[in-house]
Order: sequence, then C-alpha cells, then structure tokens
Amino acid sequence: MNTGISRRYKTLMAIALVAGPLIWLLFTPDGQRRTDLVLMPLLGRPSIELSLTDLSSDLGEGDIRGRVPQVDLRCLQDETPFGDRVCSARIGAIGRLPAEALSFYFSSGGLRAVKLVYRRDVQGELLASLSRRLGGGIGGELGAHRTSGDGPAEAAERVISWPVTDGVLLLNAGDLAPGEEPALLWLSGAAVEQRFQAARTGAATGD
Repeated sequence: MNTGISRRYKTLMAIALVAGPLIWLLFTPDGQRRTDLVLMPLLGRPSIELSLTDLSSDLGEGDIRGRVPQVDLRCLQDETPFGDRVCSARIGAIGRLPAEALSFYFSSGGLRAVKLVYRRDVQGELLASLSRRLGGGIGGELGAHRTSGDGPAEAAERVISWPVTDGVLLLNAGDLAPGEEPALLWLSGAAVEQRFQAARTGAATGD
C-alpha cells in the first residue's frame, strides 16, 4: 500500500502555509492593525510611547520634544482656546493604539492641552481601555469641546472626563457622527481653571 504524500497535497499545504498568514494580515482587523504598526514608521508616521495621564502644565516645548524625540513636531504661533503656540505631528500609533495625529498646546511656554486624534475604528477599544485604567469617568459640561455642529448640551451629555495627575482627560463616548473628529483631549489643571473662570465671567456678564 502506497502511504506516501502526493505532490498535489504537498503543493496545497505549501500554498496554505504561505497564504494563511497573508490573508490574516491583510483581511482581518487584528492583522491589519499589526501591518499598520509595522508600515506606518516606514511612511514617516512613528509609533510613540507617551502617557497622557502623567502630563503636567509645568512642561515646556523642550520637555515634550525630549519625551517624543522620534516625532517631527511642527510648531507655530497661533491663538487658540488653549494658548498661543501649537506643535503638531502625524503619528502612526501611541502605544498599541492606531492614531493619526498629536497636537500640543502651550501658553506662555507651559503645556496647557494635548489632542490625540485616533482612528475611528478604535473608539470602543479606547473607551474600554480608559475605563479599565481610570474608572467609569464623569459626564458633564467640562467636556463639551465641540468637533461638529452639535449643541453644547448634547455634546456635554456624550463627553466623559477622567481626573488625572494634573487636569482631566476628555473623550466623546457617544457614536461619532461623520463630521466629528475622533479625539482624546488632555487639559491641564491650569487650562481647566481658565475655562471655569471664563464661564463664570460669561455668566456674570450675561454672555
């Protein structure tokens, strides 16, 4: 009795061994993520390690560049709600989270806010990760930073905030509309206080 393995079977096994990993890398979410994490640095979008929960308002631009030396930060003077200077860069990932861009906002040389723009398909994963690490979070008007045409009340209902070492993290935890930017925002304690003071002043003047 012939117990040898046929040439056709060997060929099919070889094809399966080669094609299987390729199919996983190209056509499954986990495989595509791993492929992106490898390819993005080759396209000039590095993966970085940066904890937004450990930031503080006494950090300056030089400190931030020291923390993310692989990132090509482009800076300009620009008046924003968070300060007078902003430094931004395209990135591929932060930790293991696929991301698009990172912006640092400074006021009088001190860090006031950071905005991480992530991929829309990781919205649920990011929310779950933050909830595991920081707890359930708090809803409220502090987080009503608008990225679309929604009204302040509606935006506030969907935003969750987590207190961190210096300030808060803010995330829109609702379903993102097509025009909404998928962004995680860190505000320093100084920036939070400034927002509250501006709100009190506006309420007092009736604006």
